[in-house]
Amino acid sequence: MLYAIRALSPVQASLVGLVFGSVLYAGAYYWIVHLLRQFADLSPAASGAGLLALSVYHGAMIAVVVYLVRRAELRLGLKPIWTLPIAYTALELVYPQLFPANYGAALYRVSALTQIVEVTGVLGLTAFVALVNGAGWEVIDARTSRRPLVARRLLCAGAIALAITVYGVVRLPMIDAQIAAAPKLKVALIQTNMGAREKLERRDDFIARHQEMSRQAVERNPDVALVVWPESAYNRTVARGITNVAHVTGRPPVPVVFGAITFEGAPPNRRFYNSALVAEPSGHVAARFDKVRLVAFSETLPSIATSVGIDKLIAQHIPRADVFAHGATFEHLRAAGTVMLPTICYEATLPGFVRDLWRRAGPAEVLLNLTNDSWFGDSREPTIHLALATFRSIETRRALIRSTNTGISALIDPAGRIYQRTGQWTREALIGEVPLIKLGTSPVYQRIGDVFGWVCVGLVALGWIASATSRRGEA
Repeated sequence: MLYAIRALSPVQASLVGLVFGSVLYAGAYYWIVHLLRQFADLSPAASGAGLLALSVYHGAMIAVVVYLVRRAELRLGLKPIWTLPIAYTALELVYPQLFPANYGAALYRVSALTQIVEVTGVLGLTAFVALVNGAGWEVIDARTSRRPLVARRLLCAGAIALAITVYGVVRLPMIDAQIAAAPKLKVALIQTNMGAREKLERRDDFIARHQEMSRQAVERNPDVALVVWPESAYNRTVARGITNVAHVTGRPPVPVVFGAITFEGAPPNRRFYNSALVAEPSGHVAARFDKVRLVAFSETLPSIATSVGIDKLIAQHIPRADVFAHGATFEHLRAAGTVMLPTICYEATLPGFVRDLWRRAGPAEVLLNLTNDSWFGDSREPTIHLALATFRSIETRRALIRSTNTGISALIDPAGRIYQRTGQWTREALIGEVPLIKLGTSPVYQRIGDVFGWVCVGLVALGWIASATSRRGEA
């Protein structure tokens, strides 16, 4: 992309960036077609149009990045090695993404590099990826322009890469020692391999399979202390005033955490919530968490949708779209003597939400995520979703328990490493131990948030002002 815009104006460059970004996101989000066909019953053509619209919308973020990079080069003489990391990081922070993601998350398997996330957040990794690309472009540009390399640019990039690597190499043994010393909780994650449609079409089989697999898991592993079912594992509604759900859990000898749709009030003012419930062995409901950050156009409608009448159109043409009430209680769940920070579905991809919950409820001992990824089919989306969620473990330095109905269920350690996982679209119970970090302290990121990202936003603003008033020599 940087090669393609090397001789263009900022506006022309932004058009190239729009094409580049649209193709990028179309390749990343191809599974939207399956989602729209399954969830909204749209035709292949309409589903393809939906993917195109989403791709262009997200691609516009890249267009803005490219515009800023090219403008800074022409007006301030600043090369992409400096401006690309700043512009990309700033846009990832402020651009409203329908499915939040970070470019730096591509490094989720490279543990030596990802440990800086406990300080900078994932935005630090995005800046690093952009910096490496900027350094690569410096080499290509020097060769194609027949000019000498500017050593300070490559030396700076190399020094930052070395510092990030050293930080990770030093921190990993420290985290491993903490994991080894921590008490462990043995859990059973129940993955029935029954998707969203099956839970509606085979209602009795759906809950019966959860109960049977839970019973077998505990019988074969008597030291299991907690059973975890995925999001909306109970395929009927639960009144919020109910105090016992033994008919749901089947009374296993250990607590069960499960997802369900709960409701309060009477029609037409009844309010529904996407909830996670903790049931004791007796079936007594010990705790409940309601999903706070709802997915636009499937769980909630933006106010503008109601104001222009889109809500009625969605109700007519997307039969499985629900309008839930936002959860308002920012509290941890407590089960099996453990304090768990709960998230439901894509809340686990939102570092700001997890940080807000952490700040309000205090440090937890482990993270918990209940998810339903079956709407996306046998695609790469479950892997993407899992990869994004791993960074919450690094930001909090807590293990993550992730339960899904069709995969990928997983256990992630406080260094963000996936050390146990299920397959995708497989029926299995994942049995494993998670470390319980009982420290009352918070990692740097939980204390300062996205300061790094906001610094980049400030630098973009300063660069814009400077570019509007002056021209300077190359840097």
